[in-house]
Amino acid sequence: TDTCPTGVATQDQRRWSSLRVPDKAERVKNFHQNTLRALKEMIAAAGLRHPGELGPEHIIRRVSGKEIRSLGSLYAFVSPGALIDGLPHHAVFQQFWESARADSFAPPAGIAELRWSKKI
Repeated sequence: TDTCPTGVATQDQRRWSSLRVPDKAERVKNFHQNTLRALKEMIAAAGLRHPGELGPEHIIRRVSGKEIRSLGSLYAFVSPGALIDGLPHHAVFQQFWESARADSFAPPAGIAELRWSKKI
């Protein structure tokens, strides 16, 4: 759409010709280093040693003006391998397990009909 204010994602020669790649590269490098530094601080503050230890119980979301909850309490999770073994012991997954197909990502007929009836 040629509306990128920095000229990075544009075909407009006036914008990209004024782009100073060495300056932009240095700023991107600094931004990335600061992002990694902030991640390291947050991981340490959570008492963890590696980002791979981060779980849904560590991420808190505000759900209203007065309530916060961990992602672990907001979303359904199954144990590793449960879907491969065909044993999803969570009600959300059990509800749709029988309708799932290994050969297609197409929604089950009932869901497709509902989708089209709502014109989503």
